[in-house]
Amino acid sequence: MKRIIFCLTFASMALYSLCINQDYHAAMVSAIDDLMNSFTTEEYLQCANRFERIATAEKDMWLPCYYASFAYIQISFMEEDLSKKEKILDKAQQLLDKAFTLAPDESELHVLQAFLYPSRIMVDPVGRGMEYMGKTNESLNHAMELNPDNPRIYFLQAMHTLNLPEAMGGGAEKAKPLFELAAEKFNAFQPENNISPDWGKETNFAELRKLK
Repeated sequence: MKRIIFCLTFASMALYSLCINQDYHAAMVSAIDDLMNSFTTEEYLQCANRFERIATAEKDMWLPCYYASFAYIQISFMEEDLSKKEKILDKAQQLLDKAFTLAPDESELHVLQAFLYPSRIMVDPVGRGMEYMGKTNESLNHAMELNPDNPRIYFLQAMHTLNLPEAMGGGAEKAKPLFELAAEKFNAFQPENNISPDWGKETNFAELRKLK
């Protein structure tokens, strides 16, 4: 009898856990879909708030913090007020730091860190340029060590190279091979599941078409 009770209890706990995971997954799928179809500051902010609510409920999951940070980074690129931009980036970094505590060896988090730094540069290009360019490269190199097949590494390398002056080793000619490499990586890439990071491919191919 005790064994039967134990089995029933275990089965009930497993079913409860499955329901929670399904709810989490469904919430993430919906929020990610909205995020990837956002264009305005308000839309990105709504998405960030949704992911933060999910993160509060699912404290052991790094992806909600990742996507909330991603949304705030997108907002930062659109914000023209430099003081506001800085505060938005502080919020994005806070969420990213939380994700790092949950998954310190996740390549995607180091890529997202490299995605954040250029917006820091925009606050003070002269004063911050060299420092954050170095930090960007460090983050991408670390991401590559963790997962050399992550296409977003090469996509961001290409974008950074494209936007650098030719005198500093940048420009379209230097960026094109990186966009081509990123395209190869994107074509071969298979996300772990449908809530795993999977952005950048369309933009990479659009930039590559401009250079042909």
